[in-house]
Amino acid sequence: MRMRHIALAAVAAVLLLAAPSAYASSKYACDYSNRLCQWNASYMFGGTVMGDLAFFSGGIYSNAATIPVHGSALEVLDLRTMSPLVIQVQDQNSSVLSQRYRHQLLVWKDKLLAVGGQRDDSNGASQHIINVIEMDLNTREWRQIKQFTQPGGAVEVIFDASVVVGDHLLIVFELVDPQLPQRMLAPLNLITRKVDYNYNLANGAVEVLDWPLIGVMPLGEGAYPSLVVQSKRQLPSQAEKHGNATMWFEVTGVGDTGVDPVSFTVSTTHRPLPGGTGGKTLTLTILKVLKRPTLMTWAVTTAAFANGRQETVNAVSMYDIKISGPSRNRTIALQLSKVFLTLPFNMSDFSALSSVDLPWHGNLALSAGDVTALPYIGMVDLIGDLDSSNVNIQGWRDKGFIVRGSSLPDPRCQPIARWQPFVLTVDLSAGPAASAPAVRVVSNNTWCNTWQAQNTASAVVGDAAGLEANTKLYRVDTSRGPMVMTLSSQKTANPGGQLVSPNADVPLRGALVDVLQSSVQGFNITPSANYSFPTGVSSCMSAVGSTPVYLQTGGSFYDGQGVQRADSGFVSVPLQVGKAVQPMLKVAGALDPEGGRVYSSLACGADGAVYTFGGLKVAKYDQMPLGDYNQDGKPDDTLFVPDWAATDSLHVAKLGGGSAAPTLSKPVRLGPAVAANSTANSTASDRSPGPRAGHTLTFLPAETAASLGLKQGALLLYGGSNLTLVSLGTDLANETYTAEMLSDATFDRTAWVFDLGGRKWLKLQPDGMNSAPPGLMYHSAAVQGKQVILWGGLRFVDQKNRTMRLSTDLYVLDLSEPTPRWRKAAVDNVNVQGAFQLGFPNTGVAALPESGVVALMHRSGISLTAIPQSIQPSGTSMLANWGINTLNLTAGDWVRLEVPSGPQGLTVQQPVLIGSDIIITGVDTAA
Repeated sequence: MRMRHIALAAVAAVLLLAAPSAYASSKYACDYSNRLCQWNASYMFGGTVMGDLAFFSGGIYSNAATIPVHGSALEVLDLRTMSPLVIQVQDQNSSVLSQRYRHQLLVWKDKLLAVGGQRDDSNGASQHIINVIEMDLNTREWRQIKQFTQPGGAVEVIFDASVVVGDHLLIVFELVDPQLPQRMLAPLNLITRKVDYNYNLANGAVEVLDWPLIGVMPLGEGAYPSLVVQSKRQLPSQAEKHGNATMWFEVTGVGDTGVDPVSFTVSTTHRPLPGGTGGKTLTLTILKVLKRPTLMTWAVTTAAFANGRQETVNAVSMYDIKISGPSRNRTIALQLSKVFLTLPFNMSDFSALSSVDLPWHGNLALSAGDVTALPYIGMVDLIGDLDSSNVNIQGWRDKGFIVRGSSLPDPRCQPIARWQPFVLTVDLSAGPAASAPAVRVVSNNTWCNTWQAQNTASAVVGDAAGLEANTKLYRVDTSRGPMVMTLSSQKTANPGGQLVSPNADVPLRGALVDVLQSSVQGFNITPSANYSFPTGVSSCMSAVGSTPVYLQTGGSFYDGQGVQRADSGFVSVPLQVGKAVQPMLKVAGALDPEGGRVYSSLACGADGAVYTFGGLKVAKYDQMPLGDYNQDGKPDDTLFVPDWAATDSLHVAKLGGGSAAPTLSKPVRLGPAVAANSTANSTASDRSPGPRAGHTLTFLPAETAASLGLKQGALLLYGGSNLTLVSLGTDLANETYTAEMLSDATFDRTAWVFDLGGRKWLKLQPDGMNSAPPGLMYHSAAVQGKQVILWGGLRFVDQKNRTMRLSTDLYVLDLSEPTPRWRKAAVDNVNVQGAFQLGFPNTGVAALPESGVVALMHRSGISLTAIPQSIQPSGTSMLANWGINTLNLTAGDWVRLEVPSGPQGLTVQQPVLIGSDIIITGVDTAA
């Protein structure tokens, strides 16, 4: 790994590229219902929060409960978008031992610390680790800062818990001595790396528990005083008795050499009921939530309902900690302040809740208004006999708390149960006046409550591919937040992909996927009167008022005489979120001036504008005789076969009316094409794109088009082909035959922009052509800020040797640079099921920046991958903490630093790293 201190003279700009390397995360696709597909289901891992990033490391595999997690990778969650990623790190040398379990992960300034834990040696024997290591996020390298030594003989030191206070690390450790077992606390000065003294905890007044729940928390801004707690899992109501070995607290202070446990009480305002055992406490921790000392427990327990139903639930209890009294005679009062319950399988709320069995209290009378409902995440429990931390609770500074763990699904959802990771965040920062805390969860098992709709979504994607439906993937902005939608035609089809006798009484199908809320809504669409059920349609999402409206035109169908025709009408689907049946409406107004087109491209713009470009139209019909000839020399029958021709016309119409009866104005042809000017880096010799089909036309809002020097919105055209096949059907079943058939086709790779203000085409000449997409057909495109994202489609790998494939690369046309630039990132873990199993590639792309992802539709489903980033921070602020600011960059992302002018230029005071290297370009203006 190369690390550099870089001093630059005054330069105009610095461009940093996250190039693929051993240390740069690739773009990895996970199914939309399993965003944590790269993470391990594990327990006894370390966890911590730095700013709005949560870090997790190590542990033992939950589904192989004796095998430590291999490698030193960090699992990271961006708490702003709930976007997970994995970053690769390494050890400075062999003594660091970052691969461990049952350890603590902490934050000290801008570094991560790993404290204590265990590891397995080459023989599989567990060994205790008593060192402290740190990781610099700029170098992504673990290095040792303090190695402790074992006393030797029969005495062994085991680290139990730790916390960072200023520049001190307070370590609670156990001195395993057959004669006198003790728990002690040692403050490690992280600057001098020395321990000034150790002192006993509880002065031997309580039993040293085996595998206890232990926590430590500072009470002030300095290293002292601090609060230490030790607890068993079972917390019956008599646990608060002084000196009881079930649990104890101690408040430490400078010079303490051992004090008695602090007396404490536990109270609640809720009415106690007979019975209850307190459930099973999986985790007990003390931390500061919104700067208040808080004790939290996570328990597996039972909830009772008014109808007599009982359900197993996970309960999170929050207690305010209040300490009073003089230093040598303190008391602690724990007041139950909040209760969170995970929803049982197939339950949507706690409206019938009557009681919950909680630790310390037993049965308490609780109703729906007394608890906060957490989403269904499966069942969380102990994983093995050695499990001490399947659930990890961390404070989220100035927000609330987060929980990471592993859970099992309900067998009614997944008969073969496997542990799955989950992360839960609870934002309490809105204060008591808020109706409910903001709760978000990322968990594969959360989708179990919508598994039937999820199966519908998968079927919709599969049907669309089989039918060459070309309905793509759409972002839908609703009152509930952004969703993605996919649609399909009827499933009744022959092996060639064409519908057999469409039935107007059979609905079409669709699905809305809510990534943020982990839900799927399946719905049916009632076809409009005389709907032709075409394939190869063009479509886009618009809106009438606040109602999202799906628009569709074109495509081919067979009429009652078996003649293939092009559909020239428009239909719409006004989307009503939450409705099981959506109406399809015929759009009143003019028809397509070309008489109907197949594989054209439809783009929905601002203020209801709808643009159509290209596609295949019927130039004429050829007659093909069928059967025997009669005495007059005429065939028994004649088949009319369309002769398709590519078009290059661009039309615009205006969507109006109401959502119940949308209308479309008569389409107007835009143009004529004129010579392009140089404002968008174009050439005057190329006047307009040629005829094509299977391309993309993408509307660029005014703020995006302004990057090209244009004063109004624009349209971006990419790809397509002069191929005149309307249906690929079974042709792609044979790779050699298909390549022969397509080898003479021209797959265009030119980016064109139509200036809506100047009414002219501009041919772009972007930088980065080595990263530009190849010629593509049937691909998809979406706009995100000043980026246009391209995904999927058919491409030639080697046209000369007739080799074709489905593209699985993500391409970005970055319009934020002075000259537009292409960027490329391969996307791993995309299953296209072979290039030639079905003809239509079924691609779709939708940007969801709120979730930090791009949704990708492909042959086998919908996946999510990291959204492409092009960052232009002001000044040199990014360098203040380079490692943390660039942590979520993946291959193909860019950072552009504007360097201030002047004689001093820019000096990088720390190693900066993206991957294993950094690429810097710029112009030295100092001379």
